[in-house]
Amino acid sequence: MPIQRFAEHLRAPWPNGRGTSYEIASQTPGISGWTWRVAIAPVVEDCEFSHFENVHRQLLIISGRDMVLDVGGEIVICKPGEVAIFAGDIATTAKLVDGPIVDLNLMTVRGKASGVLTHCTRPGLLAKAEMLVCVSETAEITVDDQPVSLQHQDAFLGASNNQLTLVSGSVAHITLD
Repeated sequence: MPIQRFAEHLRAPWPNGRGTSYEIASQTPGISGWTWRVAIAPVVEDCEFSHFENVHRQLLIISGRDMVLDVGGEIVICKPGEVAIFAGDIATTAKLVDGPIVDLNLMTVRGKASGVLTHCTRPGLLAKAEMLVCVSETAEITVDDQPVSLQHQDAFLGASNNQLTLVSGSVAHITLD
């Protein structure tokens, strides 16, 4: 089964040099030029976010408390369990409310790719997805009735042709068009 453990995610510096991201998957793994990308990023201090021209961002805090974004003068409050949506090509600064956080990002280039990031917490059958990322400490899922155990920040990839069921825990559910 296509399970990618956190240690297998591709580590890369942020384009602005202010942090590190861990790429789970992209159209062009490990290199620039992608039209979609899914990555985990620790935010350890108040900082500017990297500029991504023509990119639509969806962000889910998967560890830590709230973070407040200033996206070109518009305030976006990011809370654990809620997906925040904003433009990647507008100057964005982050202020941490109560210490460091870790977020999961789905980034898509406008007009070339689109997708939806949702947070699933209720056990049961899940809609079709390209991938799932474990948000809780552990998550139990079934893939075509086969049990799969995930640890925090692990991913199940290539899931679009499988029947997925959340048994316990919580996952980020990611679809791509």
